[in-house]
Amino acid sequence: MKHEFKNIGWTVGNYCNARCGHCYSWKVRKDSEEYLTYGDIDRVVDQLLRLGIKTVNLGGNEPIYTNGRSIHDTKLPYIIRRLHSADIVVGLTTNGVSFFYLDKHYPDELRMVNDIDFSLDSPFESEHDDNREGGRLYRLVIKAIQRSLSIGIDCSIIACGMRTNFDRKYLSAYLSLSNMLGCEFRVNTLKPIEPELQPDMPTPKQYFEGFSFLMNNSDCVTLGESCITALTESGTNGCPCGTVSFRINAKTRDGRIPINPCVYMHEFKTGNLLTDDIFDIIKSEEFLGFSDRCKNLPQSCKDSGCKYLESCRGGCAARTYFVKGTLNDKDPYCPLDYLQANPMPALPVRPPIGCSHGIRVHDNYLCTWIGEAHKNFADERYRSLADFMDGSSERRKFISGCRQIDLGESSGKSSVIRVRPPVT
Repeated sequence: MKHEFKNIGWTVGNYCNARCGHCYSWKVRKDSEEYLTYGDIDRVVDQLLRLGIKTVNLGGNEPIYTNGRSIHDTKLPYIIRRLHSADIVVGLTTNGVSFFYLDKHYPDELRMVNDIDFSLDSPFESEHDDNREGGRLYRLVIKAIQRSLSIGIDCSIIACGMRTNFDRKYLSAYLSLSNMLGCEFRVNTLKPIEPELQPDMPTPKQYFEGFSFLMNNSDCVTLGESCITALTESGTNGCPCGTVSFRINAKTRDGRIPINPCVYMHEFKTGNLLTDDIFDIIKSEEFLGFSDRCKNLPQSCKDSGCKYLESCRGGCAARTYFVKGTLNDKDPYCPLDYLQANPMPALPVRPPIGCSHGIRVHDNYLCTWIGEAHKNFADERYRSLADFMDGSSERRKFISGCRQIDLGESSGKSSVIRVRPPVT
């Protein structure tokens, strides 16, 4: 069987120091205290080499915690070295803690990392720290981005796009912040892994207008949102999950290391990289369901006569599954459905896509977007980093404005909502 898997993710541990309301992996990590051994790591890397994997992003938990809360026993430096020595490009997604621990104790391994995503649920300090429930992480992230760029590692702010933060006011603040820092900005729109999360998804109007704003005010680095690709005529065709990318899960309570076609869809995890051949795992029914969806298209798409079939190919599989309950349906952000009730969004047509140098590990991995704000982009509300911090007069004006201004289909709430209790 011919495969095209090149870009993957790897959740290397079961513990995280933060408690995020929108976390997509806490349920499958919270009951396991199994840790990777050096032999496990060698076995996994060897399997990836056989498959021809080119890039691996380390995330899913806070990656430094490979051995539960015991940060000093971390095997993250060893994982980075093994991947790097195998000529596999390494990326890192972190709330800041992994970066600073590596920078202090393992600077050589840190410099083996190609690019880093630093999580910020809000461009504003108190909102981000409230949602993380893991301490004062906002200022840690700001310092980490500055330090990362100073030592030559490309990085981005990564946000989960939700109804509360995916409107023009917030996106403008994010672009302003990233411009001041000199980093890129990345968005994963919320995938409602639990039913109660669905009201927190951006509305279709927010989704299309939000990406229109982003793409008209930034240079596009990566476009993996195929519902947007359909209208821009540029970017990834179809959902990459289960076709060119997959996720390695954290070690389970019974000692397995399964993989799943999509980072969000744990219902489809299968196999065990410690005992099964990776070529057999990617032939499983769980993986074939994703590749068949992209290849043959959902029936509702074919029945619609949609002119965007080839570029959209049904859109995001995870978003469809969580909202519609099946893979065999079209994305809830279907561009054809949107255009039947709304005017064409002001998206650029055939924009150039790519970074100015090197590569990004999230290119063609996940339904994600990365951009770099235009150098001349400015929001008059923000003149320095202090305007994003607690206690600033501009911050107080922003909150007041959110309470007074009608944001249309946006919720109008000024803070990110926690949708589940903290994990104990």
